[in-house]
Amino acid sequence: MFRRSRPTHDVEVIATAPLTSTLLRITLGGPTLSRLGIEHPTQWVKLAIPEGPSRAYTVRHHRPAACEVDIDVVLHGNGPAARWASVARPGDRARIAGPRGRRPDVDGAGRLLLAADESALPAALTILDQLPTTVSVFAWFEIAEDGDALPLATRAELTTHWLPRGGSHPKGRLLTDALLATDVPADSAAWIAGEATAVGTVRRHLLTDRALPRDRVHAKGYWKHGEADHQG
Repeated sequence: MFRRSRPTHDVEVIATAPLTSTLLRITLGGPTLSRLGIEHPTQWVKLAIPEGPSRAYTVRHHRPAACEVDIDVVLHGNGPAARWASVARPGDRARIAGPRGRRPDVDGAGRLLLAADESALPAALTILDQLPTTVSVFAWFEIAEDGDALPLATRAELTTHWLPRGGSHPKGRLLTDALLATDVPADSAAWIAGEATAVGTVRRHLLTDRALPRDRVHAKGYWKHGEADHQG
């Protein structure tokens, strides 16, 4: 079921809740989830459903005492994971493996540029959850519709730009255009994730045009137009 050996956990759906027009929260429970070992923001697990390939999802919340995790699934396209999530009901069984994922190094940055589309929004919010009061965050989040903006909680000083496509822009375009037009001071760190081509364009811009140090620019393609399971 999984290509590499990693800790696995048999789980079942506890609850589902729509967060936006495209994002669904699935709460999973299982007796071994107290040992999942989430240590830092953006960590992810592979979710394997009964029929279909496994897919990577950020752990949005982990409640060890309750043996529960929340994962937020984007309901886009016609892939097996999205289809499973859209009809998931309490008691449905699955398996998760992990966690995996490196800690995003933004220590010491006075200013953090945070950018994501809805596929990477759960990971971006795990970063916001743990930032200290000393960081000024400038966030750009591309979403499907105006009503998809979510309430945000963080101790950091936060300026947020929600970028609704409204059906008239290709995914990734608004995020790319906004970031290319943004002034980025030299003391900034950046975390950008979402559609791979858009993320690559922004990363090159930050490294070349804005001259940010390479170790301060964290960029990850979570998916790519035309690919069923992009490995970023």
